[in-house]
Amino acid sequence: MSATCFGILLTGGASTRMGRDKATLEVGGESLARRSGGILAGATGPVLEVGPGRSGLPAVVETPPGSGPLAAVVAGWRRLVAQAGEKRSAVVLACDLPDLPRSLVEWLVAQPGDHSVVPVVDGRRQPLCARWSVADLERAAAQLAAGERSLREVFGPDAVFVAEDAWEGAAAAGELMDVDTPEDLVRRGLVVPEHGDDWIALSRSPLQTELAVRWATLPSCGAVVTFTGTVRDHADGREGVDLLVYEAYEAPALDRMRAVVADARARWSDLARVAVLHRLGRLCVGESAVSVVVSSPHRQDAFAAGSHVIDTVKETVPIWKYEQWHGGEDWGTRAQPVRSV
Repeated sequence: MSATCFGILLTGGASTRMGRDKATLEVGGESLARRSGGILAGATGPVLEVGPGRSGLPAVVETPPGSGPLAAVVAGWRRLVAQAGEKRSAVVLACDLPDLPRSLVEWLVAQPGDHSVVPVVDGRRQPLCARWSVADLERAAAQLAAGERSLREVFGPDAVFVAEDAWEGAAAAGELMDVDTPEDLVRRGLVVPEHGDDWIALSRSPLQTELAVRWATLPSCGAVVTFTGTVRDHADGREGVDLLVYEAYEAPALDRMRAVVADARARWSDLARVAVLHRLGRLCVGESAVSVVVSSPHRQDAFAAGSHVIDTVKETVPIWKYEQWHGGEDWGTRAQPVRSV
């Protein structure tokens, strides 16, 4: 598999809205650039970073630096062709996809034919998480030489744009979401908020519970209460549960989670900081599915508020789980009806 496609990792974006270099952002102790580079290196080869050398991979910089993704793709492909002595298609990957699984890159490589394969998310093409054909890479070089800088017309008539239902076996739609702003990182559960005392997040990465505890620990607080719900190996009438898949309507779910925390604050006015972090996607037995962290000057308020928050989140937030167990798979049993806070 690894010899069929080049891998091109783009790390040289300006990151203006993020306010810092996205390639150096860490998820689970690993930078986005190194994580993405490892995924590409495991599924394609040879692999090259186009950017300032953040990934640990061999790197090249487009000319002039910062001239956009089209120039970066062309620069990377030309270097790889010269290195390999032949033209190959390439998987092109931006480094700002913190939840991208290797399985999607492997799926792109494995697609039959020599055409470009471009996933589509919510009606939008994803050229920076796609397999580019030799023909379209040559088209990109010609467009760049003609003064073009946009990716809008880079794919020719043979390119295949793949709807979500065709590639979701390799990844969940949310796993192709990039991060552009600090607020994106907070909502995805990757960093604590810079301002405010509430941290509400839906995460496709392992929950940052220890980080939430440190964030909630304040000199004014004598109590920090933490609840973490983990995936167990059984459910009602279902032995040998080995996998859960959590799905959500993300915007309404985040709004409801905020409302739950606001309700808790109205009931216990002395609460300091509150974190509610919930996983989405595939989880195995023992993984953390939800964490609630509450700090307060007094333990009674922290315990009561934490219990109220987790119970109300389970009862009211539009998040559902799909269970896989020995002998079958289906939606979770005894699901709570969704009601108003």
